[in-house]
Amino acid sequence: MPNVSLDKPTQQTKAPQDTESLTATLVNQTSGDLVLVNSSTDEQWSIPPPSVIASGQSGQFSSPGDFSNPSAGSVTYKAVAVNDTTFTLQWTIPSVGPNNINWQTSPGLTAKESGSLSGWNLSASWFISAG
Repeated sequence: MPNVSLDKPTQQTKAPQDTESLTATLVNQTSGDLVLVNSSTDEQWSIPPPSVIASGQSGQFSSPGDFSNPSAGSVTYKAVAVNDTTFTLQWTIPSVGPNNINWQTSPGLTAKESGSLSGWNLSASWFISAG
């Protein structure tokens, strides 16, 4: 499954007042609910992950970080209509060094990412479908 490691842009300089964050949108393209099984973040959620994302709907969450504490965490959702298969997203967005973002699906699900995974304040979407 995809595991992305992206260096920071070379034209920008990170300042201590900047933040590292991930705002993720999960789009449920399955025929049933996506149910949150597990979630964790190193800092308190800016926007907590929704407990259920209904079929045809999207859910958003945001994991903050700061210069001393990178944004890091994970979420796992179960697709109830696809034999309880799972989608897991894990991330680390440090002040210095590459961003590490990994998403996995168990057999029966697929996930496609859209958005930029480079920089400090990331915003991306994952489209989750049966497949």
